[in-house]
Amino acid sequence: MKNLGKLSATQSVAAAFTALIILGTMLLMLPISSSSGKSTNFFDALFNATSAITVTGLASVDTGTHWSTTGHTILALLVQIGGFGIIGFATLVGYLLEGKISLKSRISVFSESAATKQPDVRALLKNIAKMMLFFQIILFAFLAFRFYTEYGYTLEKALSHGGFHALMTFNQAGFALYTDSLIGFASDGWILFPIFVISTFASFGFPVLAEIRDRLKIKLMVLFGKVPDYRMPTQWSLNSRIILWASLFLTVVGALGIAIAEWSNPATLGALDPLQKAWASIFASSMTRSTGLNAVDLGQMNPVTWLGMNLLMFIGGASASTAGGIKIGTAVILLYIVITEIRGDAAVNVGNRRLPRSMQRQALTILTVYSLVIIGALFLLKFTTSYSTDQLLIEIISAAGTVGLSTGITAGMPEHAKFLLSVLMLFGRLGPIVVATSLALRKTKRHFEYPRESPLIG
Repeated sequence: MKNLGKLSATQSVAAAFTALIILGTMLLMLPISSSSGKSTNFFDALFNATSAITVTGLASVDTGTHWSTTGHTILALLVQIGGFGIIGFATLVGYLLEGKISLKSRISVFSESAATKQPDVRALLKNIAKMMLFFQIILFAFLAFRFYTEYGYTLEKALSHGGFHALMTFNQAGFALYTDSLIGFASDGWILFPIFVISTFASFGFPVLAEIRDRLKIKLMVLFGKVPDYRMPTQWSLNSRIILWASLFLTVVGALGIAIAEWSNPATLGALDPLQKAWASIFASSMTRSTGLNAVDLGQMNPVTWLGMNLLMFIGGASASTAGGIKIGTAVILLYIVITEIRGDAAVNVGNRRLPRSMQRQALTILTVYSLVIIGALFLLKFTTSYSTDQLLIEIISAAGTVGLSTGITAGMPEHAKFLLSVLMLFGRLGPIVVATSLALRKTKRHFEYPRESPLIG
């Protein structure tokens, strides 16, 4: 009994997120939170609170018209709290597992921050908060200025819309104050390009952003004579190399696939000029990485496009970011495991580094658990709703991947389906982290081995 009150780190995070969801549900159910002045249905409040805390962005009601200013403020606060908690926890776990999180701890000129010292949790979380606010403020300034000067918004409306969408973009949450998301701005690069840039940076994760920042900082310090000339390591950390190159590859391949499939579709890209088509394809590809905003009608896309977007949402963004999915690092490790097996190599090597076997098992476990949850949810919703398999798969992967994209069926789903999607969003946010952390921190050792035998496979 005395151990009932003791929770592990992952259990504490799960409990905290659950408590925040309950609190958010209660707040969104208040009459003052809705524009009609009436209490919101429990399942809709639960769905949107879960979506906000897990920074997903799926909405069962029209975000722009259903909620009042108070409701929008509550949603924004839930997203910001959820985003900070996700990045903070994932980064701390990475720090504890790897012993370091940035280039500073690997460069002698900054030896005072070496990984042999205990991590300064308060300073680390402060740096994360500063970085989040830095990117959000930049995007807020761009959007507010554009809304005010080009679209005739009042100053108050321009500021509120700019702030809301800047916060949603960096936290990778697909909530928007417009019924059609960002479709109304499909031809406005001054709105979409800053969102694309900031969401891309956000999908890299804090460790990668910290390494980029540290390298730039050291170069500037050397340039202005603040420190003696120093030759930085030419090779970036393996994590950064994986994230940056894989992000570029997935965005380009995804954009090409969307452009080819939708180029002549009059309901999506067909009505745009060639340059706008190319840009809309790139934007749509990047949004599948977890941001979930859309500038073309997803519900009018071809099923083959949905299939490709499902794959991109399944992979998601980087670890230690607010992006969902199995994560880029996991996908790359799985790819190299296959390549290694095909080649017959003895060890899995990525970028002149050998991967530990424990990490390989973690990647396989995450893939298996994630896939089984999606397949199970698809069976349940297929038997209990009338929607097509294509529509349900988009909805399920979007929820489990905490993306926020939808073909437009979310609001019409029965209450049990909304509840299931809420559970999927919570799983998508906590599941992979909890599984990876619990496996990585496990130190149990077996003091004997069973006889070896190889069953037939393949």
